[in-house]
Amino acid sequence: MTKDPNRKYGNSIYKEGLEDWIHSELVPRPFPWLKELEEKALQDKFPVLSPASGSVLAFLVASWKPDSILELGTGYGISLAWMISALSSFAKIVTVDREVQFIGTARSYLSRLDPKSFELEFKEGECLDALQVFLGSSPKQSREFLFVDCDKIRYPEILEKVLSQGRGRRLRVAFDNVLWHGRIMDPSNQAPSDIAVRKVWSLIQDSKLPYTLFPVGDGILCFDFSE
Repeated sequence: MTKDPNRKYGNSIYKEGLEDWIHSELVPRPFPWLKELEEKALQDKFPVLSPASGSVLAFLVASWKPDSILELGTGYGISLAWMISALSSFAKIVTVDREVQFIGTARSYLSRLDPKSFELEFKEGECLDALQVFLGSSPKQSREFLFVDCDKIRYPEILEKVLSQGRGRRLRVAFDNVLWHGRIMDPSNQAPSDIAVRKVWSLIQDSKLPYTLFPVGDGILCFDFSE
């Protein structure tokens, strides 16, 4: 590959077709039916977590060892499958979506799993309401994990609530889609979702909390609170 002298960090590895090859050849799925669910999402033209992003999400769960997980945005349940695959001990999981048909799809696939290592509750409703209940409880000694993959316009309010009420907990937080298809780097993109994702970055940078960006899929932002 010819090096571009104008690129500060050298050429990107992500040339055309490489991500698809990574997903097909380098990322093993934790369950044999997961590719079937990915194909269904593709046929339905429903956006879901990429396999590489799922692998990162599983790593974030495995390294944190949570006792409880709250997911905002169930979708087709692919992110749930990755998180469940990473559990090393029993965990209580609550997943929330306002679309009952998404919950039905997720439930139909995840019912194939043996629930001995987890307790899974599906809730139809608004993510912000579920988050308020979650954060309104007293800080616990247990380790908590929050995964956010819902309406992007809600992201800033979700993050503001987490930043203001998350301290004092043993909480790891991950947001998906924080690169928003690259739209956020072009200031001429002014859709409400573009503005919302840019605000997420302003909020997290202003908070001075250490954070990590995983540039897989559409970008995962992760940060931790400790007691």
